[in-house]
Amino acid sequence: MTQTGIFNGRMLVPYAYGCYGYTRGGGKTWHGGIDLVGPDDATIRMPYYTARDGTQKAIRGKVITARIVTDHSNRTWEWGWYVCVQLDAGQTPDAVNYLYFCHCERLLVQVGQTVISGQELAIMGNSGNAALNDPPYKHCHLEVRATATGRGLNPTAYSGTDNAAGTYGNTAPLPAPANGRLQIITVGPVTQGDADAILLTCKARSLTDAGLYVSKWANEEKTLQTIKVGPVSHGDADAVLAICVQRGLDKQKLYTSQWADEVED
Repeated sequence: MTQTGIFNGRMLVPYAYGCYGYTRGGGKTWHGGIDLVGPDDATIRMPYYTARDGTQKAIRGKVITARIVTDHSNRTWEWGWYVCVQLDAGQTPDAVNYLYFCHCERLLVQVGQTVISGQELAIMGNSGNAALNDPPYKHCHLEVRATATGRGLNPTAYSGTDNAAGTYGNTAPLPAPANGRLQIITVGPVTQGDADAILLTCKARSLTDAGLYVSKWANEEKTLQTIKVGPVSHGDADAVLAICVQRGLDKQKLYTSQWADEVED
C-alpha cells in the first residue's frame, strides 16, 4: 500500500457533510476541516504536500500540542485526543503553518518531537464530539490553519483528496522501507540528556517494556552511553530518528540504522 494523504492504502471521505466549508446543516454550518477514514490502516501519518499538478513534496514540522481537553468551556474539547504540528517555515507555497489531527483514539507522538512525512502520529478514533455522530465512526478530522487560533483553510493539499465525498488512493505495495522489514538502530556515544530523550520516546512507544531498548556505558567515566533499539518497525524507527534529528545527533553521525534481517548474530 502506498500512502494516500494521512493513511496508508485507500482513504475515504465518507460523507459530504464531513467536507471542508459550509457543509453542515444543509450548508449553513461551517466545518473547518475534512473528515478522513483509513479503511486499510488506522494509523494517522504525517502527510506530504500535494501540488495542483499532483507532485508531492515531503514536509516536516514540530509537535506543539498532543493532548485531550475535557473542559467543555474550551471548545477544543470537541477534538478529543488531537495532535498539532507546526510546519517548518518556507516548505509550501500556501499560507498553512499548522496541521491538526483530531478525534484520535491514541497518540503516538509527544510535544517537542520533530515529525516528517510518512511518520506515525496517532490512531484514528472517535474521541471528543465525534462520539456524538449517529452512527459514530472512527475517523480523523484534518484541519489546517495559518495561525494557531485562525480559521481553517482548504486542507486538500495535505489530505490528498478532493473536497468531495469519495474513495481515494490505491493498495499498491508499499516501497521499502515501509513494507514490513524491521530495523535495528544504534545511537551513540551520547550524553545522559540525549539518552534520556531517546529513552522517553521508547517508553512512550512501549519499546522498553518489550525489551527493545538497551543502553550501555561507552566510556570508563560513565558519562557517555551507546543505545541499541530494535528490531523495530519503520514507524518506531522514524520516531527515534526524529528525536535524533531534533538533537542534532544525525549530523554528528551518531545515528545508524540497519535492516534486522541483514544483521549478523
